[in-house]
Amino acid sequence: MDKEAKRIALYVQRYKLLREIGELQVEPMANETAFLTRCCSLLLQDPEYCLIWVGREENGAIKPLTTVVQEGLPTKQCQKLVRQLVQEGSHTIMAAKALASGYPKSTKLDPKQKTDLPSLDALSHITGSRSCGSWPLEHDNNRYGVLTIHSIREQGLTGIELDFIANVVATISRALYLRHTSRHLRMEQDFNCEIVQTVQALLVSLSHCGEILSFNPTAEAVTGYTEAEVKGRYWVDVLISPENRVESQNQFSRVLKDNQGEMNFQAELETRNGSRRIVEWHGSVRPDIEQGRVGLVLFGIDITGRMATDQALDHALAKWENIFASVQDPALIVSEQGTILDVNPATVTAARRSREEIIGRGVCDILHGGRRPGAICPLELLLTKKKSRIFETELRGLGGNYLLTVSPLKQNEGNYGAALLLARDLTEEQQMKAEAVRAAQLASIGELAAGVAHEINNPINGIINYAQILIDANEITESNHFLHNIIKEGRRIAGITKNLLDFSRKREESPEIVQLPELMRRCIELIEHQYQINGIALSEEYDRELPPMYCNPQHLQQVFLNVFSNARYALNERYPTMHVDKRITIQGSPHERDGRHYVRVAITDYGTGIEHDLMDRLMDPFFSTKSKGEGTGLGLSISHSLIRENEGHLRIKSEWGKWTTVIIDLPAAERSAT
Repeated sequence: MDKEAKRIALYVQRYKLLREIGELQVEPMANETAFLTRCCSLLLQDPEYCLIWVGREENGAIKPLTTVVQEGLPTKQCQKLVRQLVQEGSHTIMAAKALASGYPKSTKLDPKQKTDLPSLDALSHITGSRSCGSWPLEHDNNRYGVLTIHSIREQGLTGIELDFIANVVATISRALYLRHTSRHLRMEQDFNCEIVQTVQALLVSLSHCGEILSFNPTAEAVTGYTEAEVKGRYWVDVLISPENRVESQNQFSRVLKDNQGEMNFQAELETRNGSRRIVEWHGSVRPDIEQGRVGLVLFGIDITGRMATDQALDHALAKWENIFASVQDPALIVSEQGTILDVNPATVTAARRSREEIIGRGVCDILHGGRRPGAICPLELLLTKKKSRIFETELRGLGGNYLLTVSPLKQNEGNYGAALLLARDLTEEQQMKAEAVRAAQLASIGELAAGVAHEINNPINGIINYAQILIDANEITESNHFLHNIIKEGRRIAGITKNLLDFSRKREESPEIVQLPELMRRCIELIEHQYQINGIALSEEYDRELPPMYCNPQHLQQVFLNVFSNARYALNERYPTMHVDKRITIQGSPHERDGRHYVRVAITDYGTGIEHDLMDRLMDPFFSTKSKGEGTGLGLSISHSLIRENEGHLRIKSEWGKWTTVIIDLPAAERSAT
């Protein structure tokens, strides 16, 4: 056969190879490597090719995927040499240069001339290759690797052969692209199918006519229909309750007609067994390119349970708000930090502030009217402990004495984050009960005081008598002044024990008709000189219609003197020197209580005032707000007892740092005639 005939035969063979490689695109292959191996094997049918390998770039280096050699050559040895080649010349071999540039690279190989790559020289020696070339496998900007061909042609890879190889590479690259795309589409389809099958929502696809094309398992579970039963049926007949079908169909038609792209609506669905479910639908247009039409994909969430829960929650909230608003006593929701979160109308009324002025303020500011600098509010401290508590206290911010209930409120997972404060205004009856409890306490203290007084009285009288005997005998004249001091101090102790006895037992003095101004004047005469020294001003104001009192004047004189003594101490504490506000006011007015007539005496000093957390303890025996050594703590206790003996009432109001008022209600004289 002449050269021309051989050349024509070679062209025919290469055309056949190109066609066979093209047909591989539709053949199923286990994986991409198998496909490339098959392509290389077909190319080796060309008698001029002795070795073909395909590699892929990984982490900056080329990794051989498959190596195929002509029959009769040592396959394993050639594969090993190819692996060595890519390691020795990772950046200098033809394959690396072709990948880097994106264009084919070829060169001639001379067995007599050694290269810098021993493995390449060894390959040339074993295979007899005299030229090699590398082509990047690329399609549509996607790179899949590099194909390297070793040929026995001494003239190198030129002319028509290069065109042939370029066509082969293009065919292989396109096939790889199609395989990658097909695999991606299958994965996406499988993923979408998995989503459709497992998503906890109704997924329904519709044709442009509104017929159901697909129905996922969730739609089957909610409606009670299978996909086979609803395919081809009109969507509103399956997914919409009868009374709403016309409206839903009109909306569907408008979406398709106006090219709106999507629709959102909420509709009631009638299931196969006749029950009703509420579904929230979102519909999006699905174009059908082949038919030139559009359909709709419906995504639905069954919100029946959620709506029932929301309705129950709304009902519970409405019920709570109704109860909270209808409570007649002040009620507050307070955070753990003491910030007021919510209040009922009764709180707004009692505080004489608007709701906006209360919400967000500190509970101490609203209920107690503030605090002195650096003081800790006991109510705020109680809130941080998250414990329930019921106690009586004066709430100046609400203008009265209240029974305060603190109840921590549970939040998520049993945690406490806020508290309910309920302040019940103490009625006159409740105040009387509280006074009865206090009277019982005082009675117990009185019994104890009586015992102590008797135990002290006997030895102190003996001491006084012995001292008097020594004075009368004139035996120790040089020390008589000591004996007189013993008698003086002994009599002072005797006076204290007498007060304790008076506190513990009922006296025999009888009540009589007393005019308040006259009695007050006798008391003022006793303290007036001391008040002038201290710079304290006294002012009196009596109602013209003030009736006389029916009481024991000695008792009242003791009470008033004790009140004046406490007022003097508070004023001197606040104003050590002269001051315009260093004063005491006395007011007398008629008062009615429980249908009975009283005379109300209000004595106000503008001294230090009393802290609100101490108000409940003022009447306790031996409790004093004065400095150590300044008071016994019995004055107010005895005063409270004396006022009760006269069938009256005593209470104290105060604002820290500003004023204190002692209010005494005593029976009017007219009740003696009844």
